[in-house]
Amino acid sequence: MFSKHEKQVSNVDTVIGSATKFEGNLDLQASIRIDGDFKGNISCDGDVVIGAEGKVEADVTGRDLTVAGQIDGNVHASGTLRIEATGAINGDITMGVLVIDEGGTFTGRSNMISNDSKKTKSKQDSQNEEQVS
Repeated sequence: MFSKHEKQVSNVDTVIGSATKFEGNLDLQASIRIDGDFKGNISCDGDVVIGAEGKVEADVTGRDLTVAGQIDGNVHASGTLRIEATGAINGDITMGVLVIDEGGTFTGRSNMISNDSKKTKSKQDSQNEEQVS
């Protein structure tokens, strides 16, 4: 059920099982795990786990996100975004920390949330700052 690095969320409030297809918008205060198909938008105050069989067509916002399945949409993680070896994201990502395991894929633009100022910095902004320093 969990891969070697996949975060085991202890307080999962909502689970969308592997045989489930769901379409709509979710606004959650606790964590969610998706092992089935989901279309819509997810706004979660807790953690989001997309299992290896999970397929998500949505913009996803959450605290820490672990992706072992597939997301087609933009992702915003206020904490850590981890793409497992079987995971794939097609869309723009914004996160505090990015971890991509060997074999994991990402297609899109990435923005890192600065810990110092809590503002979002794109890769281009970071490169420009390095050139000025």
